[in-house]
Amino acid sequence: MRSSFAQIPALLYAPLLCGMLLVGGCASLPPPTAELDVAQQAVTRAEAADADQYAADALASARANLQRAQAAMARHRDDEARDAAVAASADADLARVRSAAARTRADLQQQRAEVASLQTRLKLAVDTGAGNPLDLPLPAGSPEQRLQALDADPVLNPFAQYERLQARQSVAALATISRRNLPAGLALAERRVGIAEQAARIEAGKRELERLATTRSELRVEASRRDADRAMAEAEQLRLQAQIQAEDAARARAQAEQAEAVLDGAQVEQQDKVAAARSKEAALARKEAELVAGAKLPAMRQDARGDVYTLAGDAFTGTQAQLSKPALASLKALGIYLTALPTGNVQVIGYSDNQGKPAANQSQSERRAQQVRASLVAAGVARGQITAQGKGAAAPVADNRSAAGRAKNRRVEIIVLKVQ
Repeated sequence: MRSSFAQIPALLYAPLLCGMLLVGGCASLPPPTAELDVAQQAVTRAEAADADQYAADALASARANLQRAQAAMARHRDDEARDAAVAASADADLARVRSAAARTRADLQQQRAEVASLQTRLKLAVDTGAGNPLDLPLPAGSPEQRLQALDADPVLNPFAQYERLQARQSVAALATISRRNLPAGLALAERRVGIAEQAARIEAGKRELERLATTRSELRVEASRRDADRAMAEAEQLRLQAQIQAEDAARARAQAEQAEAVLDGAQVEQQDKVAAARSKEAALARKEAELVAGAKLPAMRQDARGDVYTLAGDAFTGTQAQLSKPALASLKALGIYLTALPTGNVQVIGYSDNQGKPAANQSQSERRAQQVRASLVAAGVARGQITAQGKGAAAPVADNRSAAGRAKNRRVEIIVLKVQ
């Protein structure tokens, strides 16, 4: 259910009741404290929606009507206070939806520009979409005719049900008010119908924003994949070139030692190029993995064993072995990265600080290591490629006498062994 419907019991009663009883008979009603509260809330919501920037005239009218309502209330002129409060609510709601429309229009323009840029980069046909719902023409006619047109619009019909309910109540009230109050009632109905029209276009615009966001994400993944494919193709081409040059060098060595030295230099240079291409391939694979997983790889260092990725103790919930959501996303990115490149076996080793019983520390370090291994397997790494073990408080990397040092010692290391 839309959040606005949750407010119907509190917000609908006062403005709609008085809209229907805008005649002189309102004198029998209780003091309009509810209407004043609703008007004040509507003005506050409009201000929070940046209506000062995008709908200053409507917000100024709402504030003026609210002040007029408060002054009339203080003089016990309840009918005048009620009418002014209802007008203030409508003006404030109109300011709020105008502001929301301006911000949604700007978001749509930005999203469409980003999607068009990606489609051009990928040499795809630029998707112009179904048009901006906020730019749909507003129908002419009476409030009742405009409301009927909104209900009949196949694009906007599913949206702004609460605002349309308010508009229907205001239009229905026109049949019951006196001729003296008819201009005010008609103005209120026009504002309420205008609010419903704008709110429906805003919701349709937000639906289009969701579609564009999905398209943009898909295009970004495709762009990253194409970059990776190009890098792998370049690496393969360089590998073949290196192989050809190595064969040429072998033949040249049989002819002369001097030519062999020259060709050796060329081979070294080519190997540097191959290494650079492989490094680029790895960087692109890392970028794609992080993009797909929506998280960065864990921190990494290199030592004699290979690449060592480290998960700090805060990757787990409290003192448990349950991984946090950010840590799961980071491990997913690492798993995707490892499956994209030829790598050696993976060792997962859990550690703890020296607080508590050694047996408990050993058990916790083992459970955390097994949790990390399971997450990497779920991300696509072959189960037989990974081993996991716990070493308890062994091999501390910091001083266990301080909280900061103990936090560093509570870790899990993921070691990608060098390919022999």
